Amino acid sequence: PYTTLFRSRDEATKKGFCDTELGKARKSRDYRFTEAKDLSAEMTKLQAKRDALQHEIKDLKSDIKEETAALKEATSERNDEKAANAKTTKTAKEGLEGVTEAILVLKSFYKQAAKAVFLQASPVTERAGFSGNYGGKQDGMKAVFALLETIQSDFDRTLRKTEESEHNAHREYVDFSQVSK
Repeated sequence: PYTTLFRSRDEATKKGFCDTELGKARKSRDYRFTEAKDLSAEMTKLQAKRDALQHEIKDLKSDIKEETAALKEATSERNDEKAANAKTTKTAKEGLEGVTEAILVLKSFYKQAAKAVFLQASPVTERAGFSGNYGGKQDGMKAVFALLETIQSDFDRTLRKTEESEHNAHREYVDFSQVSK
């Protein structure tokens, strides 16, 4: 009877231990199962994000190619425009200088001609049908001076507009270039 009592008590102790361990194992299993489901859901979410990022990378690479081509084309166009503006500026400066110089020479000539004093006619200086120094057509030159001054202002305006256009085009190109790069 004594051994049966110990045996019953030992079996009860073992059964209690087994029940406790089984409970712990089941709880641990359920926790691990929930954790595995959460990790699986997280992994699915991350895979979807990876796929979206890979698609975005592909799109961005395509955009980079397009931007690089657009920048190359814009650079070529900008260089052509810059050369054309430089040529126009040079021509306008030369024209402005030439017209300004012509106006000064003509004004000086006609100012002096208006003051010209008739000198004694000499056989060497006399021309057929003319006597004295040539005084020029003073009244007729007003229209010529008005025309020359209009041409001068046209050259000046062309020069200013071309320089302004060049400045604006350069700024736009720099902005586009920085954004593209």
